[in-house]
Amino acid sequence: MTPEEIECAFVDLANARKGIQRPAAERLAAAVRDEPSLRARLAALLSSPDARSRWGAAYALAQVERAPLDAMPVLLDALGSSDGDVRWAAARLVTRAARDVPRLAEELRRLVTASSPLQRKMALYCLRDTADVIALDREIVARALADVDPAVRLAAMAVMLVLVPRTAETADSIAPLVDDGDAGVRRAAAATLGQLGVPTPMVNERLTRASVSGDPTLERAARQALSRLAGAAAADR
Repeated sequence: MTPEEIECAFVDLANARKGIQRPAAERLAAAVRDEPSLRARLAALLSSPDARSRWGAAYALAQVERAPLDAMPVLLDALGSSDGDVRWAAARLVTRAARDVPRLAEELRRLVTASSPLQRKMALYCLRDTADVIALDREIVARALADVDPAVRLAAMAVMLVLVPRTAETADSIAPLVDDGDAGVRRAAAATLGQLGVPTPMVNERLTRASVSGDPTLERAARQALSRLAGAAAADR
């Protein structure tokens, strides 16, 4: 890149249009690989008062390095962005970094109780996606099942599916969500119990009741879960 192109890319890094900002970040990442001294200029933007500049700089640095530690506060903060594309891009980058820097797991566990429900939800998905290398805290996830935000409860169930071993305690912690106040959570809980494959008395009772609840989608999910549980039980005999 010419000096003029580099300057234009730095200007575009704060652009509100993703179709302009992201290519600028990628161009700057390529420029840093060729001219490492530019990294310091990108890193300086991590403390910019402009949120777009902070995100653009963090994204660019994450294209250069798998785990740019100086960019992690910005990436973790972006898990609470109102922009879904930014949230999920940040989650992918944080997940990748956490695989190389296991201590980031503590930051993710902290965010499970953050004030932002979006951060709580995304932190749970990051923990789910690193569960093969980072030990999950079962108690933290269990508490998230009772979160006031339905999306966080859904994320907590997704994490529960990767817990090993799958215990009666895990199944019974999800079973009450079959009667949740949110229809999406109720249906997801029924499906999750079927996937867990642990037919405790509480699980069977909740699913049986849900199978005649009057909600066609919930009834179908509950019947399918009961069928899966019965099949698993038969296979174990």
